[in-house]
Amino acid sequence: MAIDFLVRYPDYLADELLNLYEAEGDPDVLEAVEGIFAADEPDVRLVRMVRWHRGAFQNIETPLAILRARHLVRALRQAGGQRRHDFIVEPAAFVFMDDVVRQQPSLEWYRDRAQLVMRLAKLRSGSALKDDQYMHPEYKDAPLGTEIPSIKVRVLDRLGRLRGEA
Repeated sequence: MAIDFLVRYPDYLADELLNLYEAEGDPDVLEAVEGIFAADEPDVRLVRMVRWHRGAFQNIETPLAILRARHLVRALRQAGGQRRHDFIVEPAAFVFMDDVVRQQPSLEWYRDRAQLVMRLAKLRSGSALKDDQYMHPEYKDAPLGTEIPSIKVRVLDRLGRLRGEA
């Protein structure tokens, strides 16, 4: 869910990328943030999620069942009976994605976005990513059962300061 949240909320992704930019100084990261706002993604690509007990939530059982049925992901078995959603992305998923993008180039955005989010995620767990999301008061303080609000204006201000425009 934490990775899905970053795909669905481009403004939160941009803010995390600015953290990465400040840590590493990679101009490609700053360019990616600028591209997010140049394409107006926080308005056009935003797919809202509900704030629930453990953060952003949407029922993922049906999409995961479809991916499992197509052998694109494989669930990892959990010891101790604890219910978790840990999956291995199967090689067939990469072949499928390449084929889909070849057939419909506009879907390239999803592949590219997933790669960008995974650059941020590295090997961190979903819980660690969620901890970062809770650093945002808009996320943390959203009442349970309500949609998590955008942070677009705040991130644009931050981007402007980093560019030296403020």
